[in-house]
Amino acid sequence: AYPDKCAAALKRGITCILKTQIKQNGILTGWCAQHDAKTLQPAKARAYELPSLSGMESVGIIRFLMRLENPGAEIKNAIIAGIQWLDKVKITGYKVEEVEAPGTAKGKDRILAPSPGNVMWARFMDLENNEPFFCGRDGIKKKTIADIEYERRNGYAWYITTPGKLINEEYPKWAAKWGIKKIM
Repeated sequence: AYPDKCAAALKRGITCILKTQIKQNGILTGWCAQHDAKTLQPAKARAYELPSLSGMESVGIIRFLMRLENPGAEIKNAIIAGIQWLDKVKITGYKVEEVEAPGTAKGKDRILAPSPGNVMWARFMDLENNEPFFCGRDGIKKKTIADIEYERRNGYAWYITTPGKLINEEYPKWAAKWGIKKIM
């Protein structure tokens, strides 16, 4: 009885994943870090984790969908749209750098620094316009990592690089397997 129950649960989970992919002006994008269990709407978690599109969580979801055997058109479209969105929201020419900061708790601080050729993504992005945002324990959105308190700036992954491997290595292999032209 377990295989049938597991298969049914997996099917319901995939349906939930597809329902939670965010649309902007009718176009599928990525997924949020959290969704309300009942309404499936974007949800807040900790004070500094506001409702948002998430580069990090979207990568995990896309990877999961790409592992499915015989994905239907709806799953393929979700994957392609997620990849296109990640490519659209990438941040180029900057990196997070740790610098000496005497007199601070760790003696170091994190800053956003120019870095030609570097590519990264924000952990959280605005649901309407994809702009990265940062938030301290006060729960108030800020435009830059420098605007949040030292403890949150240095104690959380505000930028990520994992979408790079997904876009440049994993997705092309998946797309070739299913006869999908690389879209980007």
